[in-house]
Amino acid sequence: MSTPTSGEDVMHEITPREARRRLDHLEAATANRDAERRIHALATAGFGVLMGGYLTISRVVEETRFETVALVLYVVLLGALAAWQTRGALAWPRHARRTSWLGLGGTFVLFMGAVVLFNVREVAREDGGAPGPENVVLLVAAGVLTATPMLVAAVRIRRGGGV
Repeated sequence: MSTPTSGEDVMHEITPREARRRLDHLEAATANRDAERRIHALATAGFGVLMGGYLTISRVVEETRFETVALVLYVVLLGALAAWQTRGALAWPRHARRTSWLGLGGTFVLFMGAVVLFNVREVAREDGGAPGPENVVLLVAAGVLTATPMLVAAVRIRRGGGV
């Protein structure tokens, strides 16, 4: 008996049961990829929201008894989110890792830029060159802007796109 040479010959040699099994396997793999894409997208968005939220909250509670509580809560939530992401997905969808890292890089640059800006403004206030505490609207805007690169990355991961 000769070995089939074309895809058409191979298809004629599998049984309907084998074809169904292969189709079920492909459908399950597609469902797994979709679930992993969802998990990585949610985790990426969550990391961005946590970083932006912490930027805002840390400035609001600065020099109060809640400053340490905010930091501890931030670290615990970061750890929990990382553990959930690691346990929930067995693989990284195509381009998701790079997209997530690029989003994190953008968020980190904006986070550090905002920290420097707020520290410079704080020094100016202490020297008498700037009025009162930071405006809460400015703090919230900085938090949202900081989270944006990771939120955009999360949308791209969820939709299956890459960078």
